[in-house]
Amino acid sequence: MNEKNKNLSIHAKADRIENETTAKQEQEAAEIREKKKKAEEKADQARAEAERKKKLAEEAAKKKEAEDSQRRTEEEAVKKEKEQTAQNRNQQLLQAGAAAAGTIAASQPDQHSGAFWKGVILGLLAGVLGCYLLMRPASPAVSAADTPAPTPSIVTDVVLDDDGILGYTAADFQEAVLGGASEHQELIVMEQPLSISTTITRAGLGNFPIFSKMKDVTYYGSGIYTVDLSRMDKAHIQVHEDLRTVTVTIPHAVLQYVNTDVTKTEFEDTEKGFLAFGDIKLTAEETNELEKSVYHAMHERLDSEDLYNEADRFAVLKTWEVFQPLITAVSPEYKVEIIFEK
Repeated sequence: MNEKNKNLSIHAKADRIENETTAKQEQEAAEIREKKKKAEEKADQARAEAERKKKLAEEAAKKKEAEDSQRRTEEEAVKKEKEQTAQNRNQQLLQAGAAAAGTIAASQPDQHSGAFWKGVILGLLAGVLGCYLLMRPASPAVSAADTPAPTPSIVTDVVLDDDGILGYTAADFQEAVLGGASEHQELIVMEQPLSISTTITRAGLGNFPIFSKMKDVTYYGSGIYTVDLSRMDKAHIQVHEDLRTVTVTIPHAVLQYVNTDVTKTEFEDTEKGFLAFGDIKLTAEETNELEKSVYHAMHERLDSEDLYNEADRFAVLKTWEVFQPLITAVSPEYKVEIIFEK
């Protein structure tokens, strides 16, 4: 207290109160928790459906591969059978040619030996020509119908992979989160109402109680807690493909504003000593001292661990509400997890 105001003392104490504001905040928190529960259930369902489709696709691919393998095996067996049949025919024709040559030679025993060998050669040529003509149907040109159809590619649900080749990438999630952060740079997460009980005492002559006056005044105000999302970058957003989770790191809630509501101020009657008269009147300097005392009491109460913990609780819910719809828009399988900076 200033030297000029030794006869004036001010004692102010602030404490939290429950009112319509706090009730509304708790109701909103309960609604967000319910949204979160349903969103996580939907994400689990979407992931299960994606896994089911992936399994069906893998089974279809294996079945197709087995069918193709069986078809190739059967075609190979048919091919070998045709080749064996052709070889048997060749042998038969050669044997027939040799028999024909022998018959020709036997039918002309008195002819010159040159005619004999001429008959043998003609018989062999006839056998070879027969082999050629009979082999042509056994080895037709490959038609388009006989050409194996290409194995169709199996299309599964697009999923993020480490190198970002398929579907969406980590950058897609990061850009979605950063877009939301840019729209809510200073996100209000909690408002805490306060009442400030203040006692003003004016000491009288010689500081004797019979000359002193005392007045109780109750002021009201609130503290606003926010989360600064303006500094977020891609390093604050981690995508975990195996868990289908996007982890967003946010700063802790901070006390951003301290406001008083003078319209709600409550004044009690002045208590006076036996020889004290009149009400307590404050000079401009004393009024300034009173305002400082009230503000200091408010700030001291708002700047406490229990209220910061409470603000952080709301911060997790509020930021989840901002980011989860953006992540779901990229992939319905992914959930958002909010953690705080260390």
